[in-house]
Amino acid sequence: MSYNNEVFKLAKPSRKYIGGGKSIRPNVMIYSSVVKLTGLIVVLMFLLVLSGCGTNLMEFYFEDLFGSGKEIESTPEHLVWNGLQAIQDKDYGDAQKAFRKIIEQYPYSKYVVLAELKLADAYFLDEKYSEAAVAYEQFARLHPSHPVVPYVLYQLGLCYFEMSGSIDRDHEQLLKALGVFNRISQVYPGTIWAEKAKQKAQECRHRLAQYELYVAKFYMRRGKYLAAKKRLERALSEYLAELNSIGKLNEVEKLLRKCNKEVEKGVNRPSVWSKLGF
Repeated sequence: MSYNNEVFKLAKPSRKYIGGGKSIRPNVMIYSSVVKLTGLIVVLMFLLVLSGCGTNLMEFYFEDLFGSGKEIESTPEHLVWNGLQAIQDKDYGDAQKAFRKIIEQYPYSKYVVLAELKLADAYFLDEKYSEAAVAYEQFARLHPSHPVVPYVLYQLGLCYFEMSGSIDRDHEQLLKALGVFNRISQVYPGTIWAEKAKQKAQECRHRLAQYELYVAKFYMRRGKYLAAKKRLERALSEYLAELNSIGKLNEVEKLLRKCNKEVEKGVNRPSVWSKLGF
């Protein structure tokens, strides 16, 4: 047997070498162990050289393995997934961070429109109604023909509605909400959002009617019957059906008769309470 044939057999052992009897398997195992040990020594020496250098080569090559390097920038796809998962887990702060990162760092990504929409949703779910309103307004302005605009406008109306608070607060936000809901009904008739907007618009009108009654009573307690009379007349003029629906129509009519009587007598002077500074 020639030398070349013997080398070929060692590199590619036949079945009789793998089995029992006369075998060279121990020699092969010793050779393999020596190779592995030599490789390990080389790697260890390489790591020692890197760690002894005045450079950041260790961090450059192995920062992800040891967790000592900077955080790897996520792709838009990962950020979208993380943001949606955060919303599902009710981690709205993390969701906002993820969607803002897409908008700021990947402005030309195909996920930007989705990020703009879900950022507004994350604000809304986090009860940050002012920030959500701005985000919804911006989306509707930037993407006026997008199919989700009816939903976006409905959410915008909800933001104004939630910011309106109780009836003793200024009704400016309620008027904004009513305007948005009416716009949806007019521009997108026959849609589910138009139907939902119609219901919320009615709720806005109920609260506006209560607000007018509240202000009228406020004026009457201070003896300002003329101002109270104007408020009650406005309530009857603009919210007659709503007053009847909430069971306040008779009360408003009764208060208006009292105001007319006092105004006819020329009594529009400060009450005892106003004299005391209230």
